[in-house]
Amino acid sequence: MRRQALKLFLIPFLLFYAFPVSAAEKEEKAWQEEIAYYVVVDRFNNADPNNDGDDLNFEDPAAYHGGDIEGILKKIDYLHDMGFTTLILSPVFKENENSEVKQIDEHAGTVEDVKKLVDEAHKLNMKIMLDYGQKNEDMISTATSWMQETGIDGYYIKQADEVNQEVWQEFHQKLKEINEEYYLVGTVKEHNSDVISAYMESGFDSLLNIPFYEAATQAFANVDQSLKPVTEVTEQSSPLLSTYVDSDETVRFTRHAIQNNQHPGVRLKMAFAYMYSTPGTPIVYYGSEIAVDGGEPPTNRPLMNFQSDEELIDYLEKLAIVRKTLPSLTKGDYELLYEKDGMIIFKRMYEEETVVVAINNSTESQKVKISDDQIAEDKKLQGLLTGDTFEEENNEYEFIIDREIAEIYEIKEKTGLNIPFISVFIIVPTLFIIFLVLAKKRGKKK
Repeated sequence: MRRQALKLFLIPFLLFYAFPVSAAEKEEKAWQEEIAYYVVVDRFNNADPNNDGDDLNFEDPAAYHGGDIEGILKKIDYLHDMGFTTLILSPVFKENENSEVKQIDEHAGTVEDVKKLVDEAHKLNMKIMLDYGQKNEDMISTATSWMQETGIDGYYIKQADEVNQEVWQEFHQKLKEINEEYYLVGTVKEHNSDVISAYMESGFDSLLNIPFYEAATQAFANVDQSLKPVTEVTEQSSPLLSTYVDSDETVRFTRHAIQNNQHPGVRLKMAFAYMYSTPGTPIVYYGSEIAVDGGEPPTNRPLMNFQSDEELIDYLEKLAIVRKTLPSLTKGDYELLYEKDGMIIFKRMYEEETVVVAINNSTESQKVKISDDQIAEDKKLQGLLTGDTFEEENNEYEFIIDREIAEIYEIKEKTGLNIPFISVFIIVPTLFIIFLVLAKKRGKKK
């Protein structure tokens, strides 16, 4: 009920911004514009008990737990509503087989299940990628065969630098012949600029930004931390890399927050706010939207619980709407304006659009003044997450941000009514109340 109310609340906002988004969609979509969700198939949702087999063991973190591809299909609206545009499925292939083309693991479902998931995802303008899993000699045969048969949109390759670049160049060329717009994303063991450049040139659209993960976890899994390290990583990283705060190969972000005696949900809000508003493509690990806990792999892969609190889910939905609405958050330059005592203010600029982001990751409210020559002269800043709005006064902007709060500001003219803001926060709730009253009266008459 609560999520339905939120959707009604956001309808005018979405309608108002539909036109620039539609225009942007005419351009070729890039990985930078995606918001990805990595789902561990076996731990997400069990929709077909018939493929569970006799080897389920909920006590063993390395055993099968029953999740399947049909389970993802059943929950695709849940993922779509949070704003995810790409789903990356954990390996669904049988491993250690000698066949030229990998076959699907019966615990995950069937090839027809994959096709149905891809078809439904495409109807929602979402993409499906597969984690290839264990690399073998016939990778190209498997990758091309599966893409041709199921229509998947790309592959995720762990530790891509275990295979030489020439193989990836051929891999990329063959898949490009099937789907010109397919995605190839992965990780590398040796994270340095030379390796990253070499593998990006070999056909990868993006690689995971490991330094970002390390710095963001250090900064946001606790309060009152210096944000300088994560800012430096952001400034030095290619915007083509993908950002994350936990993954299939790491300890859960929630575990770090708990070890710091912090509330995981609040800490994740701060981390996601930074991740969604800085250069790079966000990849969210399944369950992080409900602050799932877990230690080293494989204990970082518990079963999902869909009865959890939805506050963080709603927050991710808001962040996704804002990120998709403002091109500067996906394509813009990054410029630091202020960083001190757990408080950071930066701006993103793309063409004529400038967005200002303020994150207070400390235990106290903070007040910061930024001169108008660093932002804009004689304007106002309108917040899109909390609704905080204020104007330039005496040639400066005064940010007053409560503890553990993030805000993303659009720059607006001082004068005139803000119709989208008024419609979202005043007119729609009023009309909704009137509708309920009239419905109640009609019900009494009957």
